[in-house]
Amino acid sequence: MQKNIKHILLAAAVVMGMTACEDKLNSESIFEDVPVLDPNSATYEFDKYLYENFEKPYNIAFLYKLADETTDMDYNLVPVEYEKAQVVAHAVKYLWLDVYDQQMGADFLKLYAPRIVNVIGSEAVNAAQGTVTLGVAEGGVKITLYNMNGIDLNDMSWLNKYIFHVMHHEFSHILHQTKSFPKEYELISAGKYDSQSWQYHTDEEAYALGFVTPYSMSEAHEDFVEVISSYITDTRETWQKRGITMAADHTHIVEIDEDQPGTATIAYKITMCKDWLSEKFDYTLDSLRAEVQRRQDALTYDIVMNDSYGK
Repeated sequence: MQKNIKHILLAAAVVMGMTACEDKLNSESIFEDVPVLDPNSATYEFDKYLYENFEKPYNIAFLYKLADETTDMDYNLVPVEYEKAQVVAHAVKYLWLDVYDQQMGADFLKLYAPRIVNVIGSEAVNAAQGTVTLGVAEGGVKITLYNMNGIDLNDMSWLNKYIFHVMHHEFSHILHQTKSFPKEYELISAGKYDSQSWQYHTDEEAYALGFVTPYSMSEAHEDFVEVISSYITDTRETWQKRGITMAADHTHIVEIDEDQPGTATIAYKITMCKDWLSEKFDYTLDSLRAEVQRRQDALTYDIVMNDSYGK
């Protein structure tokens, strides 16, 4: 079903994609000094939490106070509400940081993760194009998440749409900009990419053409990271619509319906993504998906806000 407003995931900045070389990222802190936390501040406890759980272990700054220097002035934006910012931070820890830490280790995140996660309360509306930007990654350094005042821990579909699909998507851009993108991937759907009108296709039309989402039709690099992000975050029901049956424990693909148009192509893309991540980063996509899906299934407000999963 077409919507009046199309949702766009913007790609990571082209500059980094053009200039990044293998193994050149620096894990040293970009922050000159340890932040001075004022115990008399109304936000002290939250700021301390962010320092202890984001900046200290991973060299990531979580920004929730709207500032001109960290905000795209082309949009009319409002800050995230203080209580909502806390929910976003705990959710990101639960379904993103803790997963990669468990699967890949803290050093992996410190080396490859974006240095800044910037959260904005309102949507970023592109009135002229009739679109809404879900998130932006800038040169692999900063990820901005919009519409965070709408966060609802009871709605996993919303969480994936506005946060986790975006974050896995943009993080995968950082990885392929750091180590060589498999050029053979560009040939799989050559001639089918449509950078101008991908947004007018339905999900079903995209699937039939061998793409996991309409946005993956925009170009090969977006296709590549959409496959990775979708593999991690999408439910078994969503994959079934693409003709792919996932194991009940989320650990692997059980069956592929090669008679369904586009399914064989999607399955081949998944295999290429898995092989590349394993070879370049010793990163097992099935294992990461299984952990994310287990956490999605277990998610409750208390577990997320008390950082108590698996404890």
